[in-house]
Amino acid sequence: MKDLTIGFFLIQPMQKYFLLAFSAGLFLIPFGLHAAFAESWYPGEGLKVGDYYRYHTCFTDWHNCTQIELDFWIQNKTSDGSGYNVQFVAIDGNNIQKGHTVFGMVTPDPTYSDPNIADYTNVYRNTIIWLDAFATSADPKDLPSPAWGRTGSVGGQSVAPVDQEQVTVQAGTYKAWVVGWHKGVDNKIWVVTSMPFPVKAAVYADVTQISQGTPPPQYVIELLETGNSQTPPPFLNVQSTLLAAGATCPTDDTSAVHNSINTDTNSMIIEYRYTPAVPHQGCPVQWSIYFEQNYDPNQKIGNVQYDIYTVDDQGKKIGSVAEDIGKNYLFAPVGSDFRTILIKEPSPTTHYIINAAGTGPENTVPDNTLSGLIKVDVTTAPPLAVPEFPVSAIMIMALVVSMVILFTRFKTNFSNLKF
Repeated sequence: MKDLTIGFFLIQPMQKYFLLAFSAGLFLIPFGLHAAFAESWYPGEGLKVGDYYRYHTCFTDWHNCTQIELDFWIQNKTSDGSGYNVQFVAIDGNNIQKGHTVFGMVTPDPTYSDPNIADYTNVYRNTIIWLDAFATSADPKDLPSPAWGRTGSVGGQSVAPVDQEQVTVQAGTYKAWVVGWHKGVDNKIWVVTSMPFPVKAAVYADVTQISQGTPPPQYVIELLETGNSQTPPPFLNVQSTLLAAGATCPTDDTSAVHNSINTDTNSMIIEYRYTPAVPHQGCPVQWSIYFEQNYDPNQKIGNVQYDIYTVDDQGKKIGSVAEDIGKNYLFAPVGSDFRTILIKEPSPTTHYIINAAGTGPENTVPDNTLSGLIKVDVTTAPPLAVPEFPVSAIMIMALVVSMVILFTRFKTNFSNLKF
């Protein structure tokens, strides 16, 4: 009996310890399952030599989110192994640019780009790999994580995986994580864990006030095609559009022309600034254009559909910036736009017309209530000729090469003589 009593009292503490251990195990199971099944991701994860990607992309700072195509192929690793050599193609309306860029390893951010594609690799940086501000190979993020970070805007929203969805893009259908946030509208970036780049994104500009409808896009991307090839894929079989705006064009000319003109219909004020003040034929001109209320220039007119025409001395249309990129109109959703235009016409003057066709959402028939135009004459200089190699220098080089060849032959003949 005594033994039974002792055994009873021994069992009680053992039961307590067992229950405590069991409860602790139940408490830790979710964490163990999370560790076992959690998926982590960062831009560039799994990227390898031979991978190629084609995207439709737009970015608010590149012609107010005009759609362009960005294609790239991971050719090989750099000689020091610190990055990837990448062949890059941008198709921007009728303008095609192909060049070489280098992606980093920690994040596939371009560390070098040929000058003719630098603007486009910057679009890639701010759209396709935008999430590298939150996740890198040095700091990958769990996809079930409740928060990755915050957007950079004032009162930035928490960026985090919010859902899983099946998403269809031109490249195919994928089960994806949706990384996003909500501020007036849902912002979504669709991430597939087996792919190093998002397959789709719809991110909107952070505006403080939205009078009606959806805010303008910050950037939009859609994956068109992906694969792996050890030889250059077909999209690289293109040549860059010839731009005379190469190394011969001045890059340090900060002169500018600035003016504000009321339209011919008095519907609005169009303010413009272009630089340089006297561009050369074949060189680019940077334009800033603002559409303003004629009773208060500080108030911008939104959703303006417009175009920039070039006309001859008689006023006959000879070119259109919108048509050059395959559109009916250019679009200024917040009342301003920024364009780079190549001077094609000969000196001394290029005649431009900035025509506001009206207002309304992009790709719709504009309301012409506020339509009107202004004329801008840009003084231009002759093209900068590519320096030619002097003929006299060529002759001297040929003479030197000939003398070296003759001397080498005579030396050989002398060495064969026997004395």
